[in-house]
Amino acid sequence: MQFLIVDDHPFIRKGLIHVLQNETSNGDMVIDEADSFETAMELIHMNEYDMVTVDISLNGKNGIQLLKQIKEEKPLVPVLIISTHGEDQYALEALKLGAAGYMSKHTAAEELIPAIGQIRSSGKYISPKVALLLAEAISIKPPSQESSHKPLSDREMEVAAMLAQGTQVKAIAFELGLSAKTVSTHRTRLLAKLGLSGNVALANYFSQNKLA
Repeated sequence: MQFLIVDDHPFIRKGLIHVLQNETSNGDMVIDEADSFETAMELIHMNEYDMVTVDISLNGKNGIQLLKQIKEEKPLVPVLIISTHGEDQYALEALKLGAAGYMSKHTAAEELIPAIGQIRSSGKYISPKVALLLAEAISIKPPSQESSHKPLSDREMEVAAMLAQGTQVKAIAFELGLSAKTVSTHRTRLLAKLGLSGNVALANYFSQNKLA
């Protein structure tokens, strides 16, 4: 099998490679690495991967944008999202965009190999937590709760999620490879779009809407 692991943290990439190499018996396994949207797409254009794992937070364009691009250009390639962001933040969006599965980095060491097996056999990996989210998503909600955060761009949603978790602007800037000024601009715009006054209100909004 041929894998591509996309993550901007070398330690995480090495950890996933270790899991793959130690938990599988396929001597013909080839594992490539990428730390950005651009590098990942270059490798995807040059190779035919059996599976791609993608982190949400990348330098430059994020993992959701990478997922979209991969599904546009090579729709048959399974893309498994492995992120620090919990399932309740991005899992449903990722699945709607064609992801083969979604898992947290906190459980990746235990889930990765079973997930790969499930994706190869059925095309999708749905963890119990994601299954619960899917069940909740099909229940009827008031219109005001369905679309209030839809105007946010992918990047604004990513920044909003981190702010709602209490992450400081400088830390977000470091994590996303942006300047603190750019993150502050995203913060101002997303708060305006949501009609919220600050980080506390944002955290309450995420909690009330089960986004965090």
